[in-house]
Formats: sequence, structure tokens, C-alpha cells
Amino acid sequence: MIKRREVVKQIAAVSLAGASGTVLAQGGYPTKPINMVCGFAAGSATDVVARVISQKLGQRMGQSVVVSNVTGAASTIAADSVVRSAPDGYTLMTVSSAITIVPAVYKNLKFDVEKDLVAIANIGFIPTVLMVADSLPVKTLAEFVEYAKAHPDKLNYGSSGTGGSTHLAAALLAQTLGLRMTHVPYRGNGPAGQALMAGEIQMLVDTTVLAAQSVRTGRVRALAVTGNARSQALPDVPTFAEAGVKNFDASVMFGIMGPRKLPQAVVERINKEVAEVLADPAVQEQLGKTGGLQLAANSQEQYAKFISDEISKWKKLAAQMDIRAE
Repeated sequence: MIKRREVVKQIAAVSLAGASGTVLAQGGYPTKPINMVCGFAAGSATDVVARVISQKLGQRMGQSVVVSNVTGAASTIAADSVVRSAPDGYTLMTVSSAITIVPAVYKNLKFDVEKDLVAIANIGFIPTVLMVADSLPVKTLAEFVEYAKAHPDKLNYGSSGTGGSTHLAAALLAQTLGLRMTHVPYRGNGPAGQALMAGEIQMLVDTTVLAAQSVRTGRVRALAVTGNARSQALPDVPTFAEAGVKNFDASVMFGIMGPRKLPQAVVERINKEVAEVLADPAVQEQLGKTGGLQLAANSQEQYAKFISDEISKWKKLAAQMDIRAE
């Protein structure tokens, strides 16, 4: 039989937990600066998004939100540090689509994205663009598909590295369209873009951030862009849906995650505050210039489902095409 003293202790513990959640919900959190971890270098798209959101989030929450860059291994080093942090709301992470890809291509992750991290708030998406070398005799997506099918295994597509987001985006496109092409990995997005302009490769799928710069040189041609609407960065380029492909999307996602055992009151508070930040016209203008970021202020539950669905999608693709990170 459970002793009365033990019962009292259990009731007190439950009451304390409930009171803690109430305080958080009423605005007791945060009482000190928040560390916003970013898994990519300063100046990267993820870093830019993290800094814009963190500045405004800090203003709304009455505490500084400080971005710290912990780079390496496609953001897995940063994510591991967040997983091991105290689940008190003072260590968060701005993530990109990489967080949904690494479970598919890394064999020995030290953590489980879905079990050890909690999806808090979706910030938005930067569209990706199908680009071809100017030397390729195609001007539309339909012409590209026709040409690629007429020349199986003859076209090379580049990426920022084996198992990276640009690799999987192009591989998904090839699978979706039924194309056979050869993958040529480079050490980063920049070298891959240079290779496309030089004609070393014939196709590349990359974000509008870099695609717009390449297209302006006149040495590459953009054929289609992901997303539900045309990109501000490339307004003359049709969406994949407009070009006749309605079931392809490899836009780059940005969002906020934290260690799994975060109090639900903290998760809800941050999700609400991020939604308010994204409603700010100044923020919309700033992030719109970051490659035409399309904002997505949805619920925490919707974001968690998106993360889960994306992980499943990339795992399936990686298994079917035997893709592993270098």
C-alpha cells in the first residue's frame, strides 16, 4: 500500500508542475537570454533567417535571443548539442531542411530527430530552382524532360555534396520525372553553380538565393521554381505546377526546434510569438529579400507533422536510390 506521505509528495509534484506551466503560459518565461543555435556558418541562408527572427523574437519576449553558430556535418553537430541541452526553453535551434534529410543519409546519428527534438515553429520556405546550362538546347521544363529522356545517362547534374539537400532535390526530381542522369558532387553550392555556368554539368537544383545570381549572368537558364507561387527573386520563372509538374516540391524549409522535453507552455509561447513576428511587414520584407522566402506561420502540430512527413519522404528516396552522405 502506498504511504500517505508518498501520496502527498506525488500530489505536490503534480501541482508544482502545473503551476510551472501556468507561470510559463502567463509570461514568466523567459527570465534570461535565449541561445538560438544555428548549424550553418554566418552569412548562410539559415543564419540570416535565424538572426532576423531572433532579433524580433527577443524584442517581443523581453530577453535577448543570441544566435550561436555551431557548424559541421550538415547541422548534426549543432542538433546534438541542442538534444543534450536542458529542456528549459533557453536553448533553441533554427533548422533547415537538412534536419529532415540527415536521418536518411547518415548511418550513425547520435540522436533521433523525431524522438529527441520537438518541432516548435515553421518559419517558411525558400523555393528551389531547376537550372540548366545555357548550352543545353532547351527553354522550358517540357523540353528539358524530352531532351533528358532522349539522352539517358548522358546529362550530368551537380550538387553541393553527396547526401546534401541539393543532391536529394535533384534526385527526387529525376525520380519524379522518370529521368536517368549522372550525379556529380562538388564541395559546396558555390562550386556547383560555377560548374553549371562553365558547362561541366548540365543541370542543377538550388535555392533561389544562388539561382538568381547565376541566372543574371546569362550563362544558365531557370526552367521552373518550387512553391505555390512564383518567387520574388525570379518572377518570370514558372512554378513546377505551372510548367505541368504538380507533384514535385523540394523547397528548403526553415523553422525552430528544441530539446524533446520542453514544457508544452514554452512550445506554445514560442510558436505564438514566431507567428506574430512573421506577421510583421518589416520582417516579411527582410525575409522576402532572402531568396524570396515564403512565410508559413502554422500551428506546432502542423509543423511537427511536416517534419515527420519530410523525414519519411527522404528516407524512402535515399533507400530507393542508395544515397549516403560522404
